[in-house]
Amino acid sequence: HDHPHCAILFWGNEHVIELNEIHHVCTETGDVGAIYTGRDYTFRGNVIRHNFIHHTGGVGMGSMGIYMDDCVSGTEIYGNILWKLHRAVFLGGGRDFKVENNIFVDCDPAVELDGRGLSKSPVWHDMVYKTMKKRLEDVNWRQPPYQSRYPRLADLEPFYAKDDGVPPGNVLVAHNICVGSQLLKITWGAAQNMAEARDNLVDADPLFVDPTRGDFRLKPESPAYKLGFKPIPFDKIGRQQSP
Repeated sequence: HDHPHCAILFWGNEHVIELNEIHHVCTETGDVGAIYTGRDYTFRGNVIRHNFIHHTGGVGMGSMGIYMDDCVSGTEIYGNILWKLHRAVFLGGGRDFKVENNIFVDCDPAVELDGRGLSKSPVWHDMVYKTMKKRLEDVNWRQPPYQSRYPRLADLEPFYAKDDGVPPGNVLVAHNICVGSQLLKITWGAAQNMAEARDNLVDADPLFVDPTRGDFRLKPESPAYKLGFKPIPFDKIGRQQSP
């Protein structure tokens, strides 16, 4: 907390980022995320779960809670609480995301998906067809172990066989709670059929215990449970007293 830039910036594969409370970060920077990664299709298998992110700062373009920048793909975003954020989850053109079982309160929007990988601008076209293609080739993405561990990488083949850009796709937004926010915003060349949103509780009272004090635990009779929402371990998030 109380930090000018990202709280967590990560690269690579198979990371689990969990049980953190993050607040008042990104106070002096813009186009930044409390949790951030970007610009590599080979980053796969990462899980961001059970974090409480709230009240971030930001200048210029502002800050995001969880920022999947520049077509990075293949991350599961599960069971987080995101409160009073600009762009709580920003999927910047990437593919193969699961955004499930999160709580979004007073964010603008909860989830944003764009299609920057389809842009003909040299900035984005070169990013996809030069920078990110080289990073795929550096790990021999068409051969094991990458090919077998991450079979969805094969979905990129048709797009690299042509020169028309790489769209977002295989994005699931499900079983989330969204209050005071637009759940899913599609921008910058992306289309509604590039993401599936289902079984979300949007702008109905989820029966939080005490939302004015930031207590977003659910009462037992919450309607979210009927849509498949699973309990979040609030008591394990943030600093813990040593035994």
